[in-house]
Amino acid sequence: MNRRSILMMLVAALSFGLAACDFGTVDQGRVIAFDEGSRSVTIVQDIKHDQRNPEYSGAVVTYKLPSDPAEVGPLPVAGGRLKLDADKKCVIIYNPNSKAIETVSVNFTDIQRDINKDHPLVKGKKFPVIDKAKNTVTEYSPRQKMLATFVVPADKIDLPDNVWEAGHEVRLYYKENAAHQALRFMNITKTNIYKK
Repeated sequence: MNRRSILMMLVAALSFGLAACDFGTVDQGRVIAFDEGSRSVTIVQDIKHDQRNPEYSGAVVTYKLPSDPAEVGPLPVAGGRLKLDADKKCVIIYNPNSKAIETVSVNFTDIQRDINKDHPLVKGKKFPVIDKAKNTVTEYSPRQKMLATFVVPADKIDLPDNVWEAGHEVRLYYKENAAHQALRFMNITKTNIYKK
């Protein structure tokens, strides 16, 4: 047998071997619920998988966190806000009462841009700030570097406060046959993947 035949046989064997492997799947989304007792996390999937420009409009999926503590990053914080869109004058939320993604039309009364997390207007402050007498919510978006106050419809002001706050962004690795049992969990919001 010549070298070329041996090489072709090795390439074919390697290809068949890789085809038989189950590499698993990565999912990414924004946390809308976290149960520390059952160690389960519910996300709205990011259909773009683009950390700089996510789109949380996918399915609502619940995963079990990995059983190995070494495979779990910082635990997440849940929130209902999926998008704060000043241009379209709306906030996209996950409503825990209706268990659905909803687009809420709002009236922005104040928008301040280029506000980083160390700015005096936001540093050390807790958001959202809700004024039920005026039906207003003041929220800070670190990704957009935007501090905004908006008026919400009267039927939405009594939703839980964390509906207006963005939950953490997370990434999970799991295998299809493992019934949404994550094998690895990363809290993107709390983990600087670019830090050396």
